[in-house]
Amino acid sequence: MSVFTSLHPTLQELLLTGLGWDDLRPVQVETYLSVSSGADTLVLAPTAGGKTESAFFPVIDGILKNPSDHLSVIYISPLKALINDQLDRILFMCARTGLGAAVQHGDISARDRFDFSGSEHADILLTTPESLEVLLSDSRTRNAFADVRYIIIDEIHAFMESDRGVHLRCLMDRLDTLGKKQITRIGLSATVGNPEVLLDWFSGPDRNKHLVSIPSPPTKKQFTFVVEQEFSRQVHEIAKSVSGKKALVFTDSRSLAEKLVIPLRDELPSVFLHHSSVSPEDREAAELSFELDGGTCVICTSTMELGIDIGELDLVVQYGAPRSVSSFLQRLGRTGRRGKPARMTFIVTNACDLLTAVSVIEAAMNHSVESLKAPSCPYHVLIQQLFLLLKGRTGMSLGSIIKLLRALTPFKELSVNHFPAILEYLVAENYLTCSGDLYLAGTKAEMELGRSNWLSLISVIRDAGGFLAVLPDGTVIGTLDPRFVAGDPGKTFSFTGKTWRLLHRDDAHKRVLIEPAFAKGDVKRPFWSGGDGGSYASSLVCQSVAAVLERGGSGIPLPPEQKMMVDDLIRMLPDDFSPGTIHLRTEPELNGYSVVVSTFLGTRTNQVLAHLLKNRLDGKHAVRYTQFAIRIFDWESPKAGEYISGILEELGHMSVISLAEELPRLPETTWKFGELLPEDLRLEMAAYDYYEIPALLTALSGFQLHE
Repeated sequence: MSVFTSLHPTLQELLLTGLGWDDLRPVQVETYLSVSSGADTLVLAPTAGGKTESAFFPVIDGILKNPSDHLSVIYISPLKALINDQLDRILFMCARTGLGAAVQHGDISARDRFDFSGSEHADILLTTPESLEVLLSDSRTRNAFADVRYIIIDEIHAFMESDRGVHLRCLMDRLDTLGKKQITRIGLSATVGNPEVLLDWFSGPDRNKHLVSIPSPPTKKQFTFVVEQEFSRQVHEIAKSVSGKKALVFTDSRSLAEKLVIPLRDELPSVFLHHSSVSPEDREAAELSFELDGGTCVICTSTMELGIDIGELDLVVQYGAPRSVSSFLQRLGRTGRRGKPARMTFIVTNACDLLTAVSVIEAAMNHSVESLKAPSCPYHVLIQQLFLLLKGRTGMSLGSIIKLLRALTPFKELSVNHFPAILEYLVAENYLTCSGDLYLAGTKAEMELGRSNWLSLISVIRDAGGFLAVLPDGTVIGTLDPRFVAGDPGKTFSFTGKTWRLLHRDDAHKRVLIEPAFAKGDVKRPFWSGGDGGSYASSLVCQSVAAVLERGGSGIPLPPEQKMMVDDLIRMLPDDFSPGTIHLRTEPELNGYSVVVSTFLGTRTNQVLAHLLKNRLDGKHAVRYTQFAIRIFDWESPKAGEYISGILEELGHMSVISLAEELPRLPETTWKFGELLPEDLRLEMAAYDYYEIPALLTALSGFQLHE
């Protein structure tokens, strides 16, 4: 019997008459068999590879064959926009199979929210981790989750490395304790470098699990490279590439997207903007523009990487070199459907960015993608879960707190000694108080966390402090950085492709009043303090560049002029250059010598290493770094490399924490609930999860001195 014929007749009818399918794709067959067996299942498939249906077909089949009067499925997405995008598809499947669905996230008004405490019935809930936390933390709605059988997590790779991923793991564990039987977990993901680790992370130990990874058939891909240093000419090249087409233009920061939008609107009739700081209405308008006839260009950041369905695209433009192979694959996957080749144009500034772009393509061709790593020391999320435990209780003993928190997977490996130390610190700081041997929320927690019924506990997302930009009639234009809106009123600036004047800043409500302006002179462009990532390239991208350099050229066919640019870069390297380990050499300068430490470890790691080196050089030498190397200037001796070699060897034998103590101390606000942690634990989080010192020590375990 085929899987199709084993499906419930109602589901078969949905497939035949609703979707026009008379069979399932291979990825859907394997997913069905895995989920039906009760295994936690990770589904890896490219964009438009049928992942959503792969997850929902076995789930709907299970509900139809074993009906329930209670909630059976939770679908979790990292983005509200992705839920909204998937909603019509899921509601269609529900309508054709007689199932009910509910949606709960921050954009759903209180009036329109499903009443989980009443008699209403839904089989499927579509939500975010934060909205699920609201429901699980409320005693009136918690019991609605006792019969959940499945949890589907879309774009799960977007969770694993973040604080939200730690929160999500806690939610899944807590759902299991509520239920009558183990909940089957289904994860949907793009390609990652370590899928087994991702599967283990979201499934957990001692659970039946299965990886579904059906290779997609090879498709044609067409890449075009434009090397242009002058910004106005870059804009012209973008306009020429996308004219008359449906195209996405990806930038790696909101500021760059804002920089492009006005000059591109001067050259193209239909240009939209899509990033996290523009209003939801503007983002929706950008998404809907692809449904219109004719060409449209949407300038965006990573907000358009995830699986929002925008239909068939003609072209993707990457402005600047890609920062990761994973991001490149996500962006490339937005085009090339229905048998058409995937088309991507790279607009880069120089030969180094061109080399980076072709190296990213080569890594993807070799099936090399960044590996994911969950946070090692999520003490700040532990604080959130602790106060969620205590909320509404009259006290808990130390033993009960330790038992319940260590039952949550992210905290199983944390030292037992940390728990009483954290509680003692919170008591000393008045966040907790003791009544006999019981701990309960203290006055400081009630004052800082208890406002609006403890709503701050529903999320581990740190408040970036953005100011809503609002017109006099109340229309919200978007969100601006606090530093950008600081200073006297009257500032004229561009935002969302228009020019505005700042009239008033309301610090109490984090709002700025703005009005349209028509100034042509000193018009500022907004910037944002965090979340853009700058020009940070992943270590895998850097290692791929090193591999191309070592091989002496790229296998990607390039026009003669661009091939010559890459060849010229390679010819500049010394004959004994051997990337793969840290490579150290001394080079002559006009005045003395410089020492070059070639690491190919990426910007963040090189920044850390440069700081550690500078600490040991008594301020006598200038130190500069890129994602590929560190250069130390102002040496008199050609033997300077031997001195730096000794420092690297010394660093390689130091402990993680001792190195972290030499680096800039991160502010408490780096993490939500960071101010509720003792300093030694914040230092540990910085060492392992921010500065990633263990990876640096691994790299320092071997380096070569070349003279």
